[in-house]
Amino acid sequence: MEPLRIAICDDQTEEREKLLLLVEQAPIQTKSILFASSEDLVEAFEPGIFDLLLMDIYMDGMTGVEAVQKIRKIDAEIPVAFTTTSTEHALESYRLSVLKYIEKPVKSKDIHDLLQLVKLKKENTPSLSIKQNGIEEKIPVSDILYLEQQAHHVLIAQKGGKELLLYGKLSTLLPQLEGQPFFCPHKSFCANLTFVCGINQEYKCYVMANGKNVHISRPNMSKAKKAYEDFLFSKARGIW
Repeated sequence: MEPLRIAICDDQTEEREKLLLLVEQAPIQTKSILFASSEDLVEAFEPGIFDLLLMDIYMDGMTGVEAVQKIRKIDAEIPVAFTTTSTEHALESYRLSVLKYIEKPVKSKDIHDLLQLVKLKKENTPSLSIKQNGIEEKIPVSDILYLEQQAHHVLIAQKGGKELLLYGKLSTLLPQLEGQPFFCPHKSFCANLTFVCGINQEYKCYVMANGKNVHISRPNMSKAKKAYEDFLFSKARGIW
């Protein structure tokens, strides 16, 4: 397994270095980048580049909570752990789906347990297995916006603007997406409903989070609408 990619954010140099040391001492391979402010982290953040955000809540300027609120708008899945001297922000942490809330002084066991949890979460993340140039790769399902058949290739559009063009047929990949929040509104498209922002009735398409359109065939219009509404209902109930 590749090293866990961790962003460590704290405006106190001593605290940053202490967290880095604890992370490096844990028996799990990691690769860390240090940030001295929430503003720096938010500016550098892109979906898919980190496996964990380990950050202080109380920082000068933008707080950790405010930073995660901004990050959650573009990545709802990235694991986050707050370090803090107070538990008064526990409710905000819950609302932001924070993985762990660690009180200072941070202990080595706290970091070990956190990294183990992130590692298990990453290993158990549903993924799409593909072969590219004879090499097998796994793409986390939560990173995929949609798949599109283009002649003899399948375009896989991912978070962060990344696109992969794979030789083959869409139909051969679909069985791997069963049980996940995907719907095929057209024979050439399969959309991740998590990234659907709405339905354009006039142009008959799903409007995706990246601004692209996923076409809906005329016979599938009512099914596409129901699939999206059912997904939103399930999401409100906490199923997705």
